[in-house]
Amino acid sequence: MIEKFVNLGEKIEEIITENLEFRGMAGIKLQNQLINTAVELNNSKVIVIVTGFYIHKAGIGETDGPLGALSMANTLSRLDKEVVILTDEYTSKFIEIGIDLLGIDVNLYVVTVESAKMACDGILSKHKPDHVIAIERPGKSASGKYHSMSGEDLTDYIPDLDYMFEIAKVNGIRTSAIGDGGNEIGMGKIKDYIISRVPLGEKIASVTETDNLIIAGVSNWGGHGVSAMISALNDKDVVYDENVEFKLLDAMVSAGAVDGCTKKAERSVDGFSLEINMDIVKRLRELVK
Repeated sequence: MIEKFVNLGEKIEEIITENLEFRGMAGIKLQNQLINTAVELNNSKVIVIVTGFYIHKAGIGETDGPLGALSMANTLSRLDKEVVILTDEYTSKFIEIGIDLLGIDVNLYVVTVESAKMACDGILSKHKPDHVIAIERPGKSASGKYHSMSGEDLTDYIPDLDYMFEIAKVNGIRTSAIGDGGNEIGMGKIKDYIISRVPLGEKIASVTETDNLIIAGVSNWGGHGVSAMISALNDKDVVYDENVEFKLLDAMVSAGAVDGCTKKAERSVDGFSLEINMDIVKRLRELVK
């Protein structure tokens, strides 16, 4: 059955990997990571989604990550999956806004640096997830610190949610991640490439690995790609459209979310305009239809 979706998966990957050269990630060749992730999520009953990237200059979370997390949460919850979103205090209000706008039933956990590990243990015990996936979430470097793409030390502000993936591995729970720069959870899978090819790679490269790793031009696009693939697997229209993307991004920015590259509260993601982001969603929907 899955074989017939491989070609579609490749077409989705073509869309979500546009602009990979932006951060030196274009040379990465990983096979079937998107379809593997989508199939595993589709076969799961309880999924934990981890997101939120703190922007130090703005003192708040960015627009990349929450949109992709909500896209997947929307698709999975409409397929009667139990969804848990795990984030920090800098991103939580954007997730809350999105849950309300989408009208979905999602369990939201908000952690601090002090409460992160206890919360992860509690989620594992209470919800018993089948799969844990990160999207645009800082990952620990070899030094044990968290860094921005420019090498800023963000450790004092970042709750240790790598721990969720550590305990998932110990408990035999499958894991996936979506990222675009090399400093996110999951990038330990390709850390040698990041160290050799990405600016400041040796300093910022995440060492936290996941079973599956999706590389995208913008992490949100990877989340939308996963949602599109799951929609196709079920032959159901459970992907939101570009107008919803507009509403979500507009509401998040109004609440203070910033573009991770410009560090400004504007309707863009990683320097890419609202129109470009809406077009990605539109093209993915048209493709799976």
